[in-house]
Amino acid sequence: MRLCDTTMFWSDSGGGVRRYLEAKRRWLLRTRPGLSHLLLIPAAGDCTSEEGPHTTIGVKAARIFFSPGYRTPLRRSGVIGALERWEPDLIECGSPFLMRRAVSEFRRRTGTPVFDYYHACFPRNYTAVLGDRFGLLRKALDAAGWRILRKSYADSSRIFLSSAAVARELALHGISRTELAPLGVDLELFRAKLGSDRHPVPTILFAGRLTEEKGLSKVIECHSLLSRSRHVRLLIIGDGVLRPAVEKLQSENPDVRFRGFVGQEALAASYRESWVLVSGAPAETLGLCFLESLASGTPVVGLSGSGLMDEFPQGVARAVTAHTGEALASAASFFLDNPPDPSECRTAASGFGWDERLEHLLSREMELAGLPGAGGGLAG
Repeated sequence: MRLCDTTMFWSDSGGGVRRYLEAKRRWLLRTRPGLSHLLLIPAAGDCTSEEGPHTTIGVKAARIFFSPGYRTPLRRSGVIGALERWEPDLIECGSPFLMRRAVSEFRRRTGTPVFDYYHACFPRNYTAVLGDRFGLLRKALDAAGWRILRKSYADSSRIFLSSAAVARELALHGISRTELAPLGVDLELFRAKLGSDRHPVPTILFAGRLTEEKGLSKVIECHSLLSRSRHVRLLIIGDGVLRPAVEKLQSENPDVRFRGFVGQEALAASYRESWVLVSGAPAETLGLCFLESLASGTPVVGLSGSGLMDEFPQGVARAVTAHTGEALASAASFFLDNPPDPSECRTAASGFGWDERLEHLLSREMELAGLPGAGGGLAG
């Protein structure tokens, strides 16, 4: 059996989609060692690497100026050529742009089953860079984005997504054939240790790409408001176009700590150090940071309709309806004053281990594609 994943959302500085695909590969090696897997991603130049039954093909792609670390291919031929050489039995697409159009062309030629995972809330995440300005332009771009998405997904066997809120939004814009399949978290890496790793000074954490669509400015505003009445730290993890502004803020405010992009072990330690994770992202489709924080014993605050925020227990997660620093500050203040037991947070994430989530997703794709081995279970 030969499976393929392809996405434009791949960066040297991480990201939720990369964490998902790397977790998937580790899981496949452990549970399906006889299955071949192709990872098709954008790169600085054409390249190929192999690790046992797993192949990674990088297709030459141009940098995206407003999203450092990310690239987009400019021609479909490289993607189509790689697929023709590799001949996958099933393809999962993780982005709706040029790479997805190349997959559609390959599907027309071969009939290969194609699935999609809705990783980024397009087009809302892309119009968010305009902020509150250019209302008419945002409206036009939004409408154009939904037309692109409907066309991209027209030949999809099934569109998998993380939450009922995302399913409702897609349905409102004429996109059907969706199915809930939340992603997961490494429950061994992200866990609360014995004793408390919590910083003695109340700390709110932002973990994600330093861009406006991730709501960073709202989290900074949240911290500023909280600081008027209490001593509270702001810890920022990540990288992106707003890095210079964050570095300037750190130089001016001793209660702001910026660590840039960090590895998984350091990220796990940052979750444990913090008192509450705060996200101002209005369109978080996956919400892996929510799961990682809860698995680490730290409560979360985010916007209603973003990721899985509305589906977590209120005792460990507060989904706010207003996209304002004041609303985030009020919700974060509750957890600073009433920290939940880390085990309660952990319980909320316990049903999202990668084994369970990846088994479900792969089994459903193979079943829908009519391929043998659906529901094969863990091996060893």
